[in-house]
Amino acid sequence: MSSVLVNDYDLSRIAQLPEELAPLREEILANVVMLGQIPAIGGEEHERVRYMLDRFAEQGVPEAGPDEFGNAIGFQPGRTGAKTVIVTAHLDTIVAHNIDHNLTIESKRIVGPGVSDNALGAAVVTMLPTLLQKLGIELDCNLYLIGSVGSLNRGNHGGLRFFLDNSPRPFDHGICVEGVELGRLNFFSIGTIRGDVTCNVRPIESRSYGSESAIVVLNYIINRILRIEVPTRPFTKIRLAQVFAGISYDVEPEHAMLGFEVNSHSDFMIERIESQIQDIVAELGARHAVDARLDVFFRRQAGGLPFSHPLVKSTLDVMEALEIRPDQGHSPSELSEFISRGIPAVTLGISQGKKNHNEPDYVLIDPILKGVSQVIGSLLAIDAGVCDQKPTT
Repeated sequence: MSSVLVNDYDLSRIAQLPEELAPLREEILANVVMLGQIPAIGGEEHERVRYMLDRFAEQGVPEAGPDEFGNAIGFQPGRTGAKTVIVTAHLDTIVAHNIDHNLTIESKRIVGPGVSDNALGAAVVTMLPTLLQKLGIELDCNLYLIGSVGSLNRGNHGGLRFFLDNSPRPFDHGICVEGVELGRLNFFSIGTIRGDVTCNVRPIESRSYGSESAIVVLNYIINRILRIEVPTRPFTKIRLAQVFAGISYDVEPEHAMLGFEVNSHSDFMIERIESQIQDIVAELGARHAVDARLDVFFRRQAGGLPFSHPLVKSTLDVMEALEIRPDQGHSPSELSEFISRGIPAVTLGISQGKKNHNEPDYVLIDPILKGVSQVIGSLLAIDAGVCDQKPTT
């Protein structure tokens, strides 16, 4: 299809990549559909893992197999192996098995559950060996391709964390691939905790006079949480995201649950708010004779790369060459696992679309080739050494 690009970090050439990838458009879309139609709710991703590993084998990836945690791992050695880069996408989804996973290709978009989070991102990582080969790109760096499991919700990035902590090789850079949004450029991680507050009414024989329904006590807890003072600076936010209670109109609920998230640029603020919520739950549970518990199951420290880091700068150069408008936010992703280990990394989105809303998930088709090109362009920049942090003198 094209001449070989070996260590050729040429922005004018990168600008041409979407056109060169055009003959592979239908193959990319087919992989999105095939992977996305495989159910993979957290803890049950093994069929998607098998699909990814089968595709790696078909593409001639010399080392492909699951690790002990169940992640799909492909290893492509580089010409020199002087550095090692990870490109990863999470395979799990929040879509239940009993939901119809059928994906539909329309004239301008792919529609279906989980296509944007993260069937598209996983399909791109799955196809990366073919994309590089068809473009004539041969990297000097070693390339790990990972389909991680146990990422979302209570998974707490367990799959990627296991791999990073147990791999025999050191890593130099990482790229996290998400289905949406094109232009997404995350290079820092906001401090976050996620947790559940549960209220369970005690059995009749152990109830005191003051016992109330679970939903009433949970309401008291919510009202107290809303009274917690949060600063404008550093940025801090308490997000009440989920409430579950009751099974019938004529039965007082014996169980109620609140799902929440706290974000802040300050780890100190996160710790302070968590302590306040713990005190609120303990006090109101005791006062109203209900078993109330706080379970914080996700924790991420604040941190990241400075804007001046060469990886950030070169990624922005690639985006500019491809006429992608960057959005430098801090959307949740597996980026935090790299940041916490001092590995320079970014998160990139492949297309525009919607996820986890009332309307069906979808991704737009036309932007996909640009999104894929930015991943390849960033790999070329890393491979050429322009993303390496220069030692201070």
